[in-house]
Amino acid sequence: MNENIKLKGHVPKTTLFRVILITGLVTETISVVAGMSLTDTLPSALQDYVSQDLFSAEDVSIGKSIFMIFSVVAIFLLPILIVGLWKFKKWARTLYVVINLASFLFYPVIGPVVLNVWEAMFGDVAMLLEGILIGMMFAGEISHKFEQSIASS
Repeated sequence: MNENIKLKGHVPKTTLFRVILITGLVTETISVVAGMSLTDTLPSALQDYVSQDLFSAEDVSIGKSIFMIFSVVAIFLLPILIVGLWKFKKWARTLYVVINLASFLFYPVIGPVVLNVWEAMFGDVAMLLEGILIGMMFAGEISHKFEQSIASS
């Protein structure tokens, strides 16, 4: 179907992709803000655990150190990555998948995680939207957009 033809109630796939991309960023941001601002809603034992210095000298493992470096690099790459995805660049699609997969590799080394209910809920929604984006990037109309960006570059 020609993208320029707009049927009543029909949202172009590129618009849908971009809406999901931005919605994912917003929900992840809300999750982080909820995690930082709603710590006092946790039971006191969990508040004490969360308030501990997780990176004190005796507590830092090599895995946690690598995870922190990875996190800082990923945060700095995020604006570039979002612009690349917005413009359907193949390198951005690849980098997005690599960062998502690499983040899962750190789960075993970061130790116990405490989340309040709002942080968990918005984080889960953000992760669901990330999965939808990855699916769209590799299947259907949107996957062709990423292939076309190579030809037009």
